[in-house]
Amino acid sequence: MKQFLTKLEIGEQTVMVSGLYHNSKLVRPQGLFFALSGASYIAEAVDNGATVVITEVGVEVPQSVTHIVVDDVRESMALVSKQFYGNVVDQMRVTGIVGTNGKTTTAYLVRHILEMATGKNVGLIGTTGIYGAGQQWNGVTTLTTPDPIELHQALSAMYHNGVRDVVMEVSAHAIYYRKVAGISYAGVIFTNITQDHLDFFQTFEHYKNTKILFFRELKTGTVVINADDKYGLAVADAVRNKPMVKAISYSLRQDTIVGTAQWAFVDQVKLTVTGSDFNLSKVGACHLALPGLYNVYNAVAAALLCNDYGVKWPLVQEALSTVSAVPGRFNTYNIKGVTAIIDYAHTPDGLEKLLTNAKALLPAKAHLTVVFGCGGDRDRSKRPLMGKIAAQIADHVVLTSDNPRNEEPDAIIDEIERGIVTMDVAHMTANLDGTVNQHVRFVDRVQAINYAIEHAAVGDIVVIAGKGHENYIDIKGQKIPYMDRKVLDNILRG
Repeated sequence: MKQFLTKLEIGEQTVMVSGLYHNSKLVRPQGLFFALSGASYIAEAVDNGATVVITEVGVEVPQSVTHIVVDDVRESMALVSKQFYGNVVDQMRVTGIVGTNGKTTTAYLVRHILEMATGKNVGLIGTTGIYGAGQQWNGVTTLTTPDPIELHQALSAMYHNGVRDVVMEVSAHAIYYRKVAGISYAGVIFTNITQDHLDFFQTFEHYKNTKILFFRELKTGTVVINADDKYGLAVADAVRNKPMVKAISYSLRQDTIVGTAQWAFVDQVKLTVTGSDFNLSKVGACHLALPGLYNVYNAVAAALLCNDYGVKWPLVQEALSTVSAVPGRFNTYNIKGVTAIIDYAHTPDGLEKLLTNAKALLPAKAHLTVVFGCGGDRDRSKRPLMGKIAAQIADHVVLTSDNPRNEEPDAIIDEIERGIVTMDVAHMTANLDGTVNQHVRFVDRVQAINYAIEHAAVGDIVVIAGKGHENYIDIKGQKIPYMDRKVLDNILRG
């Protein structure tokens, strides 16, 4: 088979390679291998045909192999990947979404507005997958922000299918690992920073500073900042005095961030289970076809950035009123008079906002039940926090599994329970089955959901949190097919 080679300029060296790899097992003849783990896998990569190896330290390689030493191999991987795939991202308008919660919904909103404004497909890269040219791209991993090789492969595919706008979620891991180095942004939205991923970052301070680092390194573009988040000012400070960066802030509390070029206020917010109405300063009345106060925040951020891109306000307003539900984000189902809500919320702040918004929609004398768990092999410190939040806000709590991975599900539930038993639960005098227990637990998620729906009355709301759009449960390294939505479908077919 004919081998196609690409010429790359890396530092002062010119090399010809057939492909890029960071997994030594996948290397093909005349490939370039990024040694992310030092010298550990270089021999295997060379045996499989690598003719170029990039490392951060000097290592011995065969004379036939070109060895390039760089300061940061991960950043090099991003920059080389961009070059290998033709630097097409430079010809695209890229929008980044940075924050702990709200990234996916905000990305969908920006995409919807831009597609209505341009009449063309807009690429989407994020937690729910990668979409370009009107279809899902299946050639890459499912990380929120893919590794650079896969990322630029997807961007190239989009570009060659006519896509010129792309919206991407930028995760803290992506910032830390330099995955998006070399990408220029036309605009960036900052949603919020709350606790997440402490299993990796160890401390909240490290996690927060990683997010802020993205803005410190930003050189151009418009930044839309949530002024109501406690770290909005830090983001504004990070981009202050940068002549090529424009800052816009917005608030539902009439707060402003001094020094931002523009700001917008939101008031007269009215929430229902099917959508939200609000007034946006200088624009007027807006209707959002998504429920929840946090979605008002997401929508205003998307609207302000798209307007800055040149989209007229009447079209922005029309787009907000016609946006479809985002997969796994406050998706509502009516089951014999009981409202079930499926949502991806899996952090303390996310769960708190979800339950607070759901409770605000409850009819008089109706009750709120939450079904949730916490993922295994992840931040353990959030488990009791989420247990406490659930018991404080919901009337009934049903604990269950959520991707236990290599941990025992019962042990995870035990840790969530600690947050329930250490708080004042006097207001919870009776459980779903009439006993005096404050909560129930089912390791089996299907049983948990069935129990919650069966014991709910007409008018009640049952929130099913944590998995959202996911179509599997991760148990002992196996991803077993599963969806919360399918459980509800089976109940409906009943």
